[in-house]
Amino acid sequence: MSNNVAQDKFGNWLKPTAPGLFGLSLGALAVSGTGVVLVLLALVQEAWLLALAVLLITFVVVFFGLVRFGGTTILSKVTDRLSLAGRNQRGESFYVTGPLSALPREAAQRLPGALVNVDTLSGVDGLNREYSLLHHKSVGKIAAVFGCTPDGAAMQEQAVINNQVSHFGSWISSLSVDAGLSGATIVVDSASESSAGTCQAVREDVAPNAPAFAKQVLDEAVGTLPARSSVLNVYSTLVWDAKALGATDKDISPAVAEVASRLPVQSQMLTRAGAGAPRPLVESELAEIAHLAYQPARDQELALDALTGLRANRSWDQAGPEFFDDSRGRVVFHDGVASMTLMMTVPPESQITARSFDQLFGPNAKFLRKRVAIMYRPVDPGTAAKTVNRLVRNADWKISTRKGRATSFDTKNKAVAEKTELELAQGARLSMFSLMVTVTFEANQEAYRDALNQIKSLMGQLLMPYRFVEHAGSAAFHTTLPFGVLPWTYNTTPLWLEGVLS
Repeated sequence: MSNNVAQDKFGNWLKPTAPGLFGLSLGALAVSGTGVVLVLLALVQEAWLLALAVLLITFVVVFFGLVRFGGTTILSKVTDRLSLAGRNQRGESFYVTGPLSALPREAAQRLPGALVNVDTLSGVDGLNREYSLLHHKSVGKIAAVFGCTPDGAAMQEQAVINNQVSHFGSWISSLSVDAGLSGATIVVDSASESSAGTCQAVREDVAPNAPAFAKQVLDEAVGTLPARSSVLNVYSTLVWDAKALGATDKDISPAVAEVASRLPVQSQMLTRAGAGAPRPLVESELAEIAHLAYQPARDQELALDALTGLRANRSWDQAGPEFFDDSRGRVVFHDGVASMTLMMTVPPESQITARSFDQLFGPNAKFLRKRVAIMYRPVDPGTAAKTVNRLVRNADWKISTRKGRATSFDTKNKAVAEKTELELAQGARLSMFSLMVTVTFEANQEAYRDALNQIKSLMGQLLMPYRFVEHAGSAAFHTTLPFGVLPWTYNTTPLWLEGVLS
C-alpha cells in the first residue's frame, strides 16, 4: 500500500571551507603564521617594541577580523553599525515616495534599494502566455517570476510526494547547466488574510431565484466562518545574466528573446516538481505582490475590489511603499507595520523530510505576513569538482589533526563529503543554497515580542543555526521578495576566497 511508503530523507550538504586548525580558518592561520614569522625576525634583531607591536596587530586582525562569532566577525559588526549610522546621517535609511519624495519624478513611487533601478519587459512566450521580466540594470540581470499553485502534501500519497521531491532535485540540478543562469529562488509567501473575499464570493454565487429560507441559512452559515483565512502563495524566480545571453549595453533584446524561449521548459520542469500549473507573472501581479508586502492590511480591500471588478492594474513604477524606515537596525518600519529578517548561517544539523518545513512555510497567526526565501546558487561542473575535492581533503585534515579520537560529527562530515564526490562522479550537480525568513507584524512592542518568540520557536524546531539581520534590514526585506535580488551578484568577493575566510 502507498501508505507504507517511507518518507525520503535528505541532508547531504556541507559548508565549503578551507582546512583550518584550532578552530581557525585558513585565512586566519595564514595571517597568524605571517605574524609569528615577523615577530621572530624582530626578536632576532632585538627590536622588542617592534615585535610587541607586530604581535598585537596580528592578534587584533585575527581576533576581530577573521574569527567568527555567531556567523560573523566583530569587525563586520562594527562596520555594519558604522554603515547604518552613516546612512542615517545622510538620510539614506528613510525612503519616502510620492510628492514628498526626493527622487526624480519618474522614480518617485518606485521600490527602494536594489529594486529602484529595475524595469519590466513584457511580451508573450511560446505557449501564448503573457509575461513580464524584471531587468536589473545595475547588475545586468534578467529575472522571470513564476506563480506556482502546489497541491501541498497533506492530501497526497507519500509515493507521489517522493516523486515530486525527486523531480524538484532534478530541477535544482538543471540550474548548473542552464547557460547564463545566475541563480534561482523559491519564495513561500504566507498570510492569515481576511476571509471577507471568500464570504462575499459565496454570497454572490447564490441564484437570484433561490428560496428566501435557503438564502437565510447560507447567509448565517457564512457568518460563522472565521474572520481570517490562511493563504499561501509560492513563487519561483530564475535570474539570468543578460550579457551571457547575448545582450549588449545598448540592446538587451537578444537576452529577452532567449529568456522567453526558456519559459515553457521551466514551466514543465516546475510542474513535474509539484508546482501545480506555474505561469509567468505579469507587471500588475508583480506590483500587487510588492503592495501587499508593504501593506498586508490591504488584502481585504483588494479581495473585495477583485470580486466587484474594480481591481486596479497597478504599474511596476508605482509599486513602492509610502515610506520605508531602515534606521532602527533589526526592525524596519513600512506603511504602518514592521518587519524583521533572519538568515540561515549553517544548513540544518539533522536530516529532513518533505514535511520538515511545514510549520515554517505555513501561515501563522502571530504574523501579518511571512516570506520564506530559499536561494539556489548553481555551480558549474568544473568548479563543483574542485569544491567537492576540497571538502574531502578538509574532512580528512580535520580528523587527522584532531587531538584524541575523531568525533561522530567529523566522521559524518567525511562520509557526506565522500558520498557527494561519488554522486558528482556519477553525473550529479552541485548547487549552493541559503534560506532567509521575513516576518511582518504590527508596529508595537507586544506584537514584536510575539513575533520574535514565534519565529525563534519555528527555527529552533529545525535545528538550523541562524542570525537576525541587524543593520541591513531594507536589503534583507527586499531580498526575500520574489523579484530576483541575489545577494552574491552584489558581492565582489570570489567564491574561492569566501571559503578561505570561512
